[in-house]
Amino acid sequence: MDAFASSDSILALQALGVAALSGFVIGFEREWTQELEKRRHAFAGARTFTLAGLVGALAALLVDGGTLIAVALGAVGALAVIAHYIDARETKDRGGTTELALLATVLLGAAAGRGEPVVAASGAVAIAVILSVKNMIEDWARSLSRTEIHAALRFLAVSVLVLPFLPDQALGPYAVLNPRELWLLVVLISGLSFLGYWLVKIFGARRGIVATGAVGGLASSTATTLSVSRFASEGRVEPKAAAAAILLANVVMLARIAALLGAISINVLIAAAPALVAAAMAGATIAVILLRGKPGELSGEAPVVLGNPFELRPALIFAVLLAVILVVSAYAVEKFGSAGLLTVGVLSGLADVDAISLSASRQAAAGIVTPEIAATASLAAAGANMIVKGAMATWIAGHKTGVVVAGAFAAMIVAGAMALFLV
Repeated sequence: MDAFASSDSILALQALGVAALSGFVIGFEREWTQELEKRRHAFAGARTFTLAGLVGALAALLVDGGTLIAVALGAVGALAVIAHYIDARETKDRGGTTELALLATVLLGAAAGRGEPVVAASGAVAIAVILSVKNMIEDWARSLSRTEIHAALRFLAVSVLVLPFLPDQALGPYAVLNPRELWLLVVLISGLSFLGYWLVKIFGARRGIVATGAVGGLASSTATTLSVSRFASEGRVEPKAAAAAILLANVVMLARIAALLGAISINVLIAAAPALVAAAMAGATIAVILLRGKPGELSGEAPVVLGNPFELRPALIFAVLLAVILVVSAYAVEKFGSAGLLTVGVLSGLADVDAISLSASRQAAAGIVTPEIAATASLAAAGANMIVKGAMATWIAGHKTGVVVAGAFAAMIVAGAMALFLV
């Protein structure tokens, strides 16, 4: 009786429970998907996957578990191959996702049996999620052109192949140019831009001009402002809806700045957070008032024009711009102190906010300037950038849209400045 109730037995029962539950979660997803796809003969469902998880756990728990796990994996693998062969003769375009998931379930069960219940449970949830997003992934793949995919792959290849060979040491004037860190920052910016680019292509056109503006701000608030202003000038969208879309694009730009600051220096993010939140709330509130619960509809086919952020040429141009800003910022701080960095922030913000945000954050992380000064420089750049985009909107879209945008930008800048200096 004591042996039956020993701690080892209890742990073994817990492992079996986790393994069975992990298999059931994956199998239930397969069962649901097969029912959704109207498949009459399913190779494996909830019961089969549950048993596969138990097989893996039992193999791990028994003596000489390593050999038994290999035997169990081989036996289940052989069963999966035979089932796949039979099913593939009757079904065109038959994939092997279910069979691979079954093998993974055996290994998850073995992990539970080896005393890793968290790994088994987490792996089961991850696999179930991956299996369930099949249609979403297909939509994503269809939304990107061959040119875009090739550009992304080229950029990723260069990033992975070149990065290990870049020197990880301070070079250049003021020793502020670390080639490896510089390229990592370029990859970070491109990753954020590609996320926004991808969201625009998938969700923007379906949700109207306001949603397009919001997700476009993650890729490029300037490009989004120009595109939406053009739509307004052509009469494809109402002026208030266009203004709201531009505002939301720049609210998202503030979130993007926060992400960049936090990636380099959490202290700079903390210093900038009150101003960023205040400005974002002001912009979002005005956008909601402009919409009054009615989403803006865009007439005709008119996608937001965004350059592919994974093209090598724009990435290299940004790398050069970032390097220049790093050197100029270091020089300005040495010669003029905090005022020099703030001046560089305003001037660079007329063209780009990302470079000065990264540069100021790096200087704060290195102890060259305080987090408060770095935050102020980034916010000054954002303010200058919004002033330029307000002028763009007025020039391109006309006064009905541009005056509203400029006024809202002014309110955002004032709200941010008050939060920065009063909080």
